[in-house]
Amino acid sequence: MPFIESISMKHPLKLKIALQDLPHKCERTLLVPEDCTMLQLHFIIQESFGWMNAHLFEFSDAKGRATMRVGIPDDFDDFGGPEMLGAHEVLLKDSILFKNGAKPFWYWYDFGDDWWHKISFLKATQKEIEAFTGIPYCMDAVGKCPPEDVGGPWGYANFLEVIKNQKHPEHKELRKWYGLEPGEIYAENEVSIAEINQYLEDLFNSENWESNEYELF
Repeated sequence: MPFIESISMKHPLKLKIALQDLPHKCERTLLVPEDCTMLQLHFIIQESFGWMNAHLFEFSDAKGRATMRVGIPDDFDDFGGPEMLGAHEVLLKDSILFKNGAKPFWYWYDFGDDWWHKISFLKATQKEIEAFTGIPYCMDAVGKCPPEDVGGPWGYANFLEVIKNQKHPEHKELRKWYGLEPGEIYAENEVSIAEINQYLEDLFNSENWESNEYELF
């Protein structure tokens, strides 16, 4: 089909994204279009991990003392450092994050809970390049993403302790807060690549993919 052949000519970038400081591994290995913007990469990360796009975010070349920051410029930005570049205006392949020797960079989500994701560049194989359709694709996934607003890595560790202990005084309340059905078990290592790829395909075909707007859900 000519349309598919046209799309497949886009070369992918292969990324490994690892959520930091959790009691268990939470990582995604992705193929993303080389011409994706940093805003599109933000949406890709949200969908592939299971975040709800409920908080602000920032990409940077370092976890501290950043020399490049990409996100949503705000007149009230008080985190210091270099000027924030607009995520919808910066292509990943054109940014210093890619050109700086393809070194790992950082994605910071929710400035209260402080979810830090380390993003590393991997080398895509020729087979992966030829099979890529232009739609973001998850090749590997390890670990469930923590719930939104759980209190960061420390709060998530406490969440796991309570949710797994039926005798804990907060166990029933926490199950209700998370939305577990009676008899349902919280499995922190359970993740579905098929579901992730469906979310990514839906994202690619949504208005958000080509939008320059960022709205919290």
